[in-house]
Amino acid sequence: TRLNGQQVSLNQEGTMSTLSGATRTAFLAFFASHIPITLLVDGQAFLPRSIYPSAITGVLDWYTTTFADNLMKPPHYDVWFSSVVACEVLFQLPFFCYAVYALLDPTRVDGAGIFRSACLIYGSHTATTLVPILATIATDPETDTMQRATLFGFYLPYLIFPLWLLLIAVKNEDVFSTAAKSKTK
Repeated sequence: TRLNGQQVSLNQEGTMSTLSGATRTAFLAFFASHIPITLLVDGQAFLPRSIYPSAITGVLDWYTTTFADNLMKPPHYDVWFSSVVACEVLFQLPFFCYAVYALLDPTRVDGAGIFRSACLIYGSHTATTLVPILATIATDPETDTMQRATLFGFYLPYLIFPLWLLLIAVKNEDVFSTAAKSKTK
């Protein structure tokens, strides 16, 4: 397969099917950027807003007003959404830190051991939580089509990357290996 004039392999040994090369870099950027977003923005839907400086709460207020993200609009959050954010803060955030550590130098972790298991858990859990979030955005009567499309643009990476990671972990005994260690049917 060609992408922007470059050969991209999508088979078992390809860089898109393991956490190597450009795929590793993309996941590293995804997880590294997700740490401050979880702590400073998303966390406000679970943790008391009073612990955040006004500049940080102001960023969330600006975002929700500008982009009509009613899920993130303070001060009252739906219980189900706060529960999802609680899982993000309590369970996913530690994984983000571990993933950054692992992706910075894959030789420090076993790609066939606990990291692979954590990838399976994170990928399946996060992809599942995005279903009601995207459904709520799609059916929000207070937003128009353009606002919904914009919000989908913001939220879809948080579905795509976890699903991609889940597929990598399901398909490969070692998520970092580019050797033929992939599962065969």
